[in-house]
Amino acid sequence: MEQNKRISELLRSTIGQRYDAMALKMITDEAEVPENAVCPLRDLGQHLALCQAFALSRREGKTVYMQKQDHWCWAPLFAYGHVELKKGTPEFNELLPVIGIFDPDAAAAFIERMPHLPAGMYKGILTAPLGKADFEPDAVIINCRNAELRTILFGIKTQTGTTMKTEFDAIDSCVWGIVPSLTKDEYRVSFPDPGDFSRAGTSEDDVILSVPKAKLEEFERGLESLNHMGMPHSFFQPGMEYDFARPTFYNRMFKSWGLDEGKSFKIPGLE
Repeated sequence: MEQNKRISELLRSTIGQRYDAMALKMITDEAEVPENAVCPLRDLGQHLALCQAFALSRREGKTVYMQKQDHWCWAPLFAYGHVELKKGTPEFNELLPVIGIFDPDAAAAFIERMPHLPAGMYKGILTAPLGKADFEPDAVIINCRNAELRTILFGIKTQTGTTMKTEFDAIDSCVWGIVPSLTKDEYRVSFPDPGDFSRAGTSEDDVILSVPKAKLEEFERGLESLNHMGMPHSFFQPGMEYDFARPTFYNRMFKSWGLDEGKSFKIPGLE
């Protein structure tokens, strides 16, 4: 898909992406699953956590298809619609004392509001490196460093005119950081959870950004705007220069306030 390749290339040129971003697609018709897709139980004889499947796509360049029977973690089974989790059932009651919330009523309310897809809607989860993905993704997942995310946020802001809203949890990043992109068409930021770190080898320094399909064109324009303005991630360098050069609008604003002016430069496309 041409858009997949363009966004993959823009991420490399804008933030120097270490690994390719990941394309994620929810599958209703298994005829859409590529022949080269790795099915964990079938091809590896092993179960995987979803974060491990993500790591295979992100770091090893594999196309992976996760069906219900492949999963080895409860949260994505519920969140991606493979199973139901209703209050009062034995499975729900198993979670109450281990969800990390001491008050049973608050724990139950937390489980009930966890983002999730309708049970039975999808047969599996397909992932692949974005630049090689021959399918239209429902979301693009980007692992980057915090400073690289900062740069990406600049690009998104050029298109949305507002700040990004998200939710954080200490665990289940595959749920809180991705599922709302699928259900609400929202950008989402999350941090690799303990399982992602300890079982999938994801760096503690990573930040995860999820971009929904509905915003991919907007996201692409934002990355393009950063390159047009000459403000990719490499533009920002650490230093302690005093009286440093600033965009020319600083001088105009400081002059109007009766403050000192100094060296300046223009931002292409903005000044």
